[in-house]
Amino acid sequence: MKKPLKTVGKILLWTLAVIVVLLLALPIWIGPVVKGVANAVVPGITGTDFHLGEFGLNPYTGTLHVGDMQLANPTNFSEKNAVDLKSFDVDFAMTSLFSGKKYRVEFVEVNGVFVHVDVPKAANFLQIAENATGGKDGDEAAKGTADVEVPEDQKIEAPQAESPEAQTEDAQEEKESKGVQIDRITLKGVTVKYGLPVTIPMDLELTGIGADSECGAAFMDVWIAVRDKVMSAVTSVGGAAIDLGKSAAGALKDAGGAAADSLKDAHGAAKDALKDAHEGIKNLFK
Repeated sequence: MKKPLKTVGKILLWTLAVIVVLLLALPIWIGPVVKGVANAVVPGITGTDFHLGEFGLNPYTGTLHVGDMQLANPTNFSEKNAVDLKSFDVDFAMTSLFSGKKYRVEFVEVNGVFVHVDVPKAANFLQIAENATGGKDGDEAAKGTADVEVPEDQKIEAPQAESPEAQTEDAQEEKESKGVQIDRITLKGVTVKYGLPVTIPMDLELTGIGADSECGAAFMDVWIAVRDKVMSAVTSVGGAAIDLGKSAAGALKDAGGAAADSLKDAHGAAKDALKDAHEGIKNLFK
């Protein structure tokens, strides 16, 4: 009797040792696993080529690294890639998981991003989204089930609407739920290309998101803050280019009417292109 128990004990100890080793080695083997799965699965979802060259996650230190990532455009677009990412790094404060009323991210760094937005309304991203959803949106899916008759004995009574007091309490609880504080978000070498003629490079930094709130910022608030910063940069770059065109046209006015008219036409074309780029990027964020 003692021998079988001793054998079982050894097996349990060995099993426990293997589990501990796997957990300790998690930062080493999780990268190749995620890369392999992503490179195999994502193309089947997006209907386009996809490549992930670097992935690293250390759950013990709270660091995440993604690098050398490309999402290709569908085959009917001239530009090869819709998104090209050099590196994406996050440093998460693990202690915030167990203390405080908000999660804390020390920094998010995005470096070397190229985004191609096709004219007129981010058509390449719309096609990728259609590939991912099978070409059906929520309204079509709902329409497909609207005409199905349900037997009386299987019908479920619709829930009663909550009282205003209950809705207020739910809203208060949601407001006080644990949000996030991001000390710094840095975007370096970001290039947005709208169609073929307009390329807009930018380097941006946001600091202290959610720092002023006891419960931090909601993730949607973080997205809106980043979106607004990008849109502000696009508008600023476009305005500077237009002002430069105006100044140059004024300086050449006395040099010759033909040259001034030519520059004026170029300025008008650039203004229209920048306006289209601004609208296209807005559609992309939507």
